[in-house]
Amino acid sequence: GIKTAPVQKIQMKKAIRTVGRIAYDPELYQTQEEYLQAIQALRRAETGNIPEVTEQAAKLVDSAQIKLRLMGLSEVLIEELEKSDKPDRSLLYLDAGGSAWLYAPIYEYEIPLVKVGDGIKVEVPALPEKEFQGAIRSIDSVLDPITRSVRVRAVLENPDGVLKPEMYVNVSLETNIGEVLAVPEEAVFTTGERSLLFAARPDGTFEPREVIVGSKSGGFAEIKSGVGEGEGVVTSGNFLMDSESRLKAALEGAGSGGAHQHG
Repeated sequence: GIKTAPVQKIQMKKAIRTVGRIAYDPELYQTQEEYLQAIQALRRAETGNIPEVTEQAAKLVDSAQIKLRLMGLSEVLIEELEKSDKPDRSLLYLDAGGSAWLYAPIYEYEIPLVKVGDGIKVEVPALPEKEFQGAIRSIDSVLDPITRSVRVRAVLENPDGVLKPEMYVNVSLETNIGEVLAVPEEAVFTTGERSLLFAARPDGTFEPREVIVGSKSGGFAEIKSGVGEGEGVVTSGNFLMDSESRLKAALEGAGSGGAHQHG
C-alpha cells in the first residue's frame, strides 16, 4: 500500500506573485534632474579648461550617479537618462498612450529567480477585466533589512491612461528555472532545518535520505542533492507521518546511513 514515484528531470517554471504600486517618485525625478544638470556643468567646465573646476564638476556627476544607483537605477537606465537629456515625467504624472513605472517587492529567496528583461503581468483590482503587460528594467541593489525584500522596477504600457500614480496592483512573474531533478512535493518531509525523503531499495526496504530542496512548483520539488535520477521515492504521506518513532528512526538512519524497514 506504499506509493512510490521516480526521481525525474522536468522543465520547471516558477510563478512569483506580489503586490506592487504604480510609481509616484518626485525624489527620483529631482535626483535625475540634478544628475543631468551636473553633466551639463561638467561639459561647460571642460570647455573652460580650468582643471580645478572640471575636477569639482566631475565629483558632482559621480555623486549624483551614486545616488541614482542607490535609489535603484541600473547603469543601463542611467545611460538612457543621459541620452534622453531630461528627467522622466512619468515619475510624477501619467499620460494616456505613455508608460508607467511599477515598483514591486520580491523576497530575498526569490532574487535568483528574477532578472532584468523578464516579462510581468499586472492586474488592477479596480479594473478586473484588464491585464497590463510589462518588463523588468532594474532590480534594486540594496535589500530592505526589515522586510528582507528587494524592489524590482518595471515599465508598463498605459494605452488608455487608466493607470494612476500610487495605484496598487497585483503582479505575477513567471520565470523558467530550466531542467531540474524533481520529486512530487509530498515525498519530502521537512523537520527543523533538515529535509528527508525515503528512497526505495532493491530489496523492498526504504532508506531515509537527507536531501537539499530547491524550488517548488506545480506540485514538484527540485532536489539539488541526496538522490539520483530514476530512483524511487515514497510519496505516501501516511508512511512518513504515521508515528513519531518512525520519524525518529528515520532521522537516526539519515545520520548514520542505516536502512529503515517499513513494517
